[in-house]
Amino acid sequence: MEHSSITTPHVKGTALGRDVSFLYRKEGDSGTLILKWEDGEDHIPDREVIAIVNDPEGKEENEVQPQTILRVVASPSSPEEPKQTFSFHSLPANGLPSAYLNCHRLETAPEHLNVAPNANGSRNLHVVISVRSGVGEAQQFFDDVLIHALAAIEIKKGAYNVHITTSETSIAEITEQLLLPRANDGIPQTVLLLSGDGGIVDTINTLLLSSKTEKYVNPTVCLICMGTGNALANSTGLNQDATRGLRSIFRGSPHSLPTFTARFSPGSVLLTNEGRNTEPLPSSSGHGGIMHGVVVCSWALHASLVADSDTTAYRKFGSQRFQMAAKELMAPEDGSVPHVYNGKITLYRTNDATGEEDPQELTDSNSSYIVVTLVSHFEAKLNISPASKPLDGQLRVLRFGDVSAEDVMRLLGMAMQGGGHEKDEMALYEPVDGVRIQMDEEDARWRR
Repeated sequence: MEHSSITTPHVKGTALGRDVSFLYRKEGDSGTLILKWEDGEDHIPDREVIAIVNDPEGKEENEVQPQTILRVVASPSSPEEPKQTFSFHSLPANGLPSAYLNCHRLETAPEHLNVAPNANGSRNLHVVISVRSGVGEAQQFFDDVLIHALAAIEIKKGAYNVHITTSETSIAEITEQLLLPRANDGIPQTVLLLSGDGGIVDTINTLLLSSKTEKYVNPTVCLICMGTGNALANSTGLNQDATRGLRSIFRGSPHSLPTFTARFSPGSVLLTNEGRNTEPLPSSSGHGGIMHGVVVCSWALHASLVADSDTTAYRKFGSQRFQMAAKELMAPEDGSVPHVYNGKITLYRTNDATGEEDPQELTDSNSSYIVVTLVSHFEAKLNISPASKPLDGQLRVLRFGDVSAEDVMRLLGMAMQGGGHEKDEMALYEPVDGVRIQMDEEDARWRR
């Protein structure tokens, strides 16, 4: 893969009202603006930059257009302290290198953020803050970053509605009670969703499982990634910088989001309140429960570790919670062997000649790990499906059969190093059009 390299000559200008010399260096995707002052120098990494915008005060005649660099600075994180704090920085500057401007300039606020209000003045730009997502960073990010970033492109606080979640059903309720009626009236809306993958799933399920009118218009949902794994953001490139998605929201454009449908047998239930309660699944005519997803449908080890770690006690550890739960499942404290999940797996692929789905039932009934996914990464470094491309809409199945705990951890370790696990002889990895999992487990714990 070829990488471009940029090093600009020193350019004299001003920043913060002081004389400065700018130097911009970029190697591949990594770049840094260096500001050399009389008494030292400062560095601004590209990964922190949201955008460069024109100074709203404009310029005097015959003067260079003044610019402002908008950036997000985050505190370091660690396994011991995964929660970060964020600050917003704006740097007024004149004379920035043209190569730097070409990389980051934003001429005007994007159309999806300039959503017209209704005739009665009600606003159609919404901010939803999921306070319990991930390690609880969303509220602080809104207060200290998002408000100021929007104001910098002339979107003041009175131009949008702010909704703060109070329960695990809040996002679904906001979608059903506010977004859906307006969408059915044909009103364009944009939602800035400070959440993880779960917030997106709640939103799309509420919309897709509801009745639509002929005037229906899909809301534009902009994800500001505040979750634990952030699979969707890490797989689409939304989380490739340090702005938690703000750069893409400011400088990108909306795209359709591929989804899949999961159908469940009659009697299946949805676990809530950290697995302590159950609720009936939404159902479709003549079928059992139905749900839609954008990331993954899984069983065996992956489903168990996600369910076991979805508690307040685990969430404080950030993405480490998944590894902690996995280790407990693979090496039970009582010294027993890890559970091997029993069930019949059938893969479906469309026959190009007939257009019909051809089933392939796997001969072995024991599974250690199985995921059916639309995304490449479950976490920033966990490249679970290397062949998946952003928003390509192709389901892929990854399965380990009846293999030892050591081999499961070895294969997942390869995924954490960028891949190779999918080519291992112990792994099944293929594109599919559908998968049927028929569980043969008496204990409900192993049917999650």
